[in-house]
Amino acid sequence: ETSELVAVKSSGASIVRFFKPLLMLIVVITLFAFLFNNYIIPRAQLKATRLLYDIQNKKPVVAIKAGRFYKDIPNTTIYISRKLADDITVHDIKIYDHTSGRGNDKMTIAEKGKMYVSPDKRYLIFELENGCRYEDKLPKGKDEHEQIRFGFRYWKKVFDLSDFKMPKTDENYFKTLRGVMSVEQIAKQIDTSQKALRKQHENNKALLMPGIAYVISDTAKNQKVVLPRISAKMGIKDTGLICLIPDSLKKRVINTAEIAARGVRSMMEINKQNQHLQEINLNENYIEMHKRFTIPFACILLFLIGSALGSIIRKGGIGMPFIAAVVFFIIYYFLNTIGEKIAKEQLVPVWFGLWMPSVLLILLGIFLMYKANVDSPLLNKEWYYRTFGHVIERFKAKKNNV
Repeated sequence: ETSELVAVKSSGASIVRFFKPLLMLIVVITLFAFLFNNYIIPRAQLKATRLLYDIQNKKPVVAIKAGRFYKDIPNTTIYISRKLADDITVHDIKIYDHTSGRGNDKMTIAEKGKMYVSPDKRYLIFELENGCRYEDKLPKGKDEHEQIRFGFRYWKKVFDLSDFKMPKTDENYFKTLRGVMSVEQIAKQIDTSQKALRKQHENNKALLMPGIAYVISDTAKNQKVVLPRISAKMGIKDTGLICLIPDSLKKRVINTAEIAARGVRSMMEINKQNQHLQEINLNENYIEMHKRFTIPFACILLFLIGSALGSIIRKGGIGMPFIAAVVFFIIYYFLNTIGEKIAKEQLVPVWFGLWMPSVLLILLGIFLMYKANVDSPLLNKEWYYRTFGHVIERFKAKKNNV
């Protein structure tokens, strides 16, 4: 782990020649990272997004606690007074059936019983003992209620738990999310966003054209006419078009114009908001597109910096090399985060914000590689000690001469 590159250089091989096989390997890893980032990760993200959505929309597991009314089963309310430690044996059970929609017209009461879920988790089963079932009926055409009551020593009641199963949402529902799309799909999404933005511009023009066309529709096409400027010397006063309207219609025309102007202004504000949202959507699509390339490219970038640093430091293992690697990774992450943020805020073009960290660090990597190739003592602390010592000695000698 120490000074192995010195031995390589002493044999006459340059650093660039020594790192060529590794560079080819890094290029292969970069291509694999791009393919993985473009196809595998979006597919996994799609599965994870659907699973998370299904979990969030899944009904909670049946958990009937003693002393509380449980109402999560449709059209049913269950009350248990006491539950034993085995979590199966229950006492003083009350089951209310609201299927008819007339309140508690059906009720089952039992002294004790067993409550458990079937092995396939599809049914909730009650095995009740020593109880009664009450049912109120209202015969058609009669005002009097009819009550039915019957007792039982054993009664088995089964509830369907199909509503509690994990739903399986169609994956097509999530395929418009950026994180689950490949580069080809993002490109299609960008094209769609650009068409929507152009259509929005056309709608804005169409909104203003009726008022403009009323003024210029009768003018000759492709005809240039220089009109004389009105001045006070001509004895003509520029009064505007309003003077051509009769006094009886002026107020009506002005009110109509104000109403039309306010309507156009409101529509333009709405269109402006829609256009802004479409621009944000288009901008985020571009960001996602560039990220699919900048992240794999970081493999080559960090290889150039790391290999050059390893040659300059002349030492491996945990210590100074590890600290230097972490520092440069943090610098890349910091610059990448800033670039993505300013690109999202549309302060700079997307390509500039996303590729700026890579360009800056690849220039640094080329510089370090050059220093490594010429055996520069850039990170050699002994060189700094010697240089600093020479400076101090010269300063002392100059002071003594004075």
